[in-house]
Amino acid sequence: MKSKLSSVREIFSTTVRTFVACSVVTCSVLLASCTKDETVPGGNGNGNNSTLAERIIPDTAYGTDARQKMDIYLPAGRTTATKVIILIHGGGWETGDKTDLNYYKDLLRAKWPEAAIANINYRLASNTANIHYSEIMNDISAAVNFIVDNRTGFVTSDSLLMLGASAGAHLAMLYTYAHNTGNHVRAVADFFGPAVLNDWEWYNSFNIWMGKAIKDILIQYNNGPWDVPLYQSNSPYSVATAQSRPTIIFHGTIDVIVPLYQSQWLNGRLTTLGVPHEYYEYLDGHGFNNSNTEDCMNKAVSFFKSHLQ
Repeated sequence: MKSKLSSVREIFSTTVRTFVACSVVTCSVLLASCTKDETVPGGNGNGNNSTLAERIIPDTAYGTDARQKMDIYLPAGRTTATKVIILIHGGGWETGDKTDLNYYKDLLRAKWPEAAIANINYRLASNTANIHYSEIMNDISAAVNFIVDNRTGFVTSDSLLMLGASAGAHLAMLYTYAHNTGNHVRAVADFFGPAVLNDWEWYNSFNIWMGKAIKDILIQYNNGPWDVPLYQSNSPYSVATAQSRPTIIFHGTIDVIVPLYQSQWLNGRLTTLGVPHEYYEYLDGHGFNNSNTEDCMNKAVSFFKSHLQ
């Protein structure tokens, strides 16, 4: 891979803040929507003349742990062709909450009102709770399975899209490239996500996030000693193949948490592999301002729509 960027300026903004899935939507989940949209006349679910009402179902459980919950936004007029966008928050795999992506959710609902959204939480990396990369990836898989298994009740498609920010972007890419066994995820959007966890030179330097060395954060997530092959196998850059799903990448040129060159490397690798993708840089830090985020969302929606066939 190419040599590191010689320097990076100060950060522009702060970082954007398993269980088996239930096989059917529970009665409590159905009641939480407060509507009877499944029985509205004309809602035939075949892609024509749907009059289904909007449903918002907060804190829907997809497992037994308190963190295994998602907020579901089902649009009015949806049919079995309605696509679902899964949002995955960041926070260095150790912190963060689905509410951190509410601005992303609001933008998506405004720019693509026909799409459904699932904004998910997942168990956070912790040595005391024995939660690391495998447990977190199991949660992402369980959330996907929950949405797919309940598509009839939700009246949505089994075609999914993923969008993540920071560590959430890493998880979205890693799932899409290496764990998407049912091929339900059709494309992924990466907002300044770490693509190379085995970037030893960068992470061995003095890099602190929220008062903690990024190297220590990575050790906790990977649950293994520093400088071992596990970090490479958990890196989207390394697990991408010619069959990987279409990817759109956004990164800030003054990001001092996840270096810009990691996304540049990923862009180059996807080009070499022939994976459909787009790549954009912004004068911004780790966590974009509202104007840049809105521009990214316009591009992401357009990209998603163009890669759903």
